[in-house]
Amino acid sequence: MSSSIALTIAGFDPTGGAGVLADARTFTAFGMEPFGVITSLTFQSPTSFFGAEHQSPDTIRRQLESLVGKSEIACAKTGMLPTREVVVEVARLFREFKLPAPVVDPVLISSSGFRLMDEDAIEVIVADLFPLAQLVTPNIPEAETLAGMSITSEADMRRAATIIRQMGARSVLIKGGHLDQEAGAGGITRRQEDGSESRLETGDSRLETNTEAIDVLDNGGTITVFRERRVPGAQLHGSGCVLSAAIAAGLGKGINLEESVRDAKRYVFEKLKQGTSAGSAR
Repeated sequence: MSSSIALTIAGFDPTGGAGVLADARTFTAFGMEPFGVITSLTFQSPTSFFGAEHQSPDTIRRQLESLVGKSEIACAKTGMLPTREVVVEVARLFREFKLPAPVVDPVLISSSGFRLMDEDAIEVIVADLFPLAQLVTPNIPEAETLAGMSITSEADMRRAATIIRQMGARSVLIKGGHLDQEAGAGGITRRQEDGSESRLETGDSRLETNTEAIDVLDNGGTITVFRERRVPGAQLHGSGCVLSAAIAAGLGKGINLEESVRDAKRYVFEKLKQGTSAGSAR
């Protein structure tokens, strides 16, 4: 009997819109049983960030040790890993306990501008955790930091995804919610390394908006571009956490990466159409 346990190692957002609570809710929505390890207690409201109290590597280890060995874990994701020491310990734990290759969401800065990862932790997450990851899911600002380049177009997203993948990750999904693009029908464009392309129409083309959200996946050198019309006025708090958790859940159920990304995007899209933040319980 296959396991249905999904693990998140991330920060605690008391609003439930992001972090461990949002991840757990997403895992449940995808039919998985959530396990959670908290890396930092954050102090925030739905609109403002006031600070955080980070966990030590020892408390993170003790949380995880209480879970592993009791049940088989099907999939995992990481979110806020605030310090160099925490990143080193989390990578060590994935290796030591032979946990599933995680979806790594490299959370660097909150939507209100508060730094969530120390600068000296960035090089460690690249060196220690990216090589263990099934997928890395930066947004545009995070991808700019990691790739060392400005991203203002879809072509830039493609280049940045490849640069980050070549740092050691198997696959990279750059989330384009921070990038404005001209409108187009919802769909997926897949480009192979030989330059050939195919397009698959998806999504709800009836939405009236003049922009679209574009996500770029580099999966071992194969580029897939996911296109979806934006939801006007949608609240974005927690959307990145929820997307990465939903992808992890899909992978844990044995769904391939591209389908897991597409299912996760559809889930977040429906949440945003409901007029709630992606991590909301409503």
